[in-house]
Amino acid sequence: MRFGPAALGPLPITIDGESYTLMVPDGRTLAGIAASGQWPQIMPGLLDETVQSAVNARIRDPRDEFTLHGCWRIAVGVAPELYGVEWWAASRLCALAQERWRDWSAWCVRRGLDVDTASGHRIVSGVWAWLLEHAHEEKDLHKVERAIFDPPPELRRTRAAVPRGFSEAELAAQAQQIAAMAADGADE
Repeated sequence: MRFGPAALGPLPITIDGESYTLMVPDGRTLAGIAASGQWPQIMPGLLDETVQSAVNARIRDPRDEFTLHGCWRIAVGVAPELYGVEWWAASRLCALAQERWRDWSAWCVRRGLDVDTASGHRIVSGVWAWLLEHAHEEKDLHKVERAIFDPPPELRRTRAAVPRGFSEAELAAQAQQIAAMAADGADE
C-alpha cells in the first residue's frame, strides 16, 4: 500500500473491467491542468497515445455507453490520487496560485518549496499552507476552507436542496389540486 497521493509515473485505473494506466506527469503540469480546469487532460489526456485514441473512439461511438461524462467522473475520481484533494479544490487552489503568482512564488522561495520539482499534491498543499497564513481568525479559516473545499453547486444538490415548488410536499399538494380541478370539471 502506498502512503499519500500518487507519485510521478504509472497510475492504474479500471474502466468497464479493463485495466488502463494513466501516466502521472510532473507537478507543474498537473498544477497547470488544475488551474485551467482542463480535466480532459487527465482523462483521457494522461493515457498512452494509442490507448487514448481507442478511448476517444469509444466516446464518439454512439453505441458505446462510455461517454465524455464517464471521463469526467474518472478525472474527478482520480484527482485525490493526483492532488491529495478533490478536483474542485485542486482547481481552485492552483488557479489562485497562478492568479497571484508573484505572491505565491515569493512565499515558495521564503519557505524553500521548489515548484519546479514539487509533485502536484505538494504544490496544492503549499498553496493551502500559503492561504492558511493569511487566515488570522477562526472565522476566516472556516470561510477560506469552505470557499476551497466545498463542492461546486452541481455536485452539492441533494433531495433536500430542490427548487421552490418541487419538494415532495409541494408536488403532492399540486397533485391534489390538479385532481380536485379534474374532479370539478367532471361534475359539469
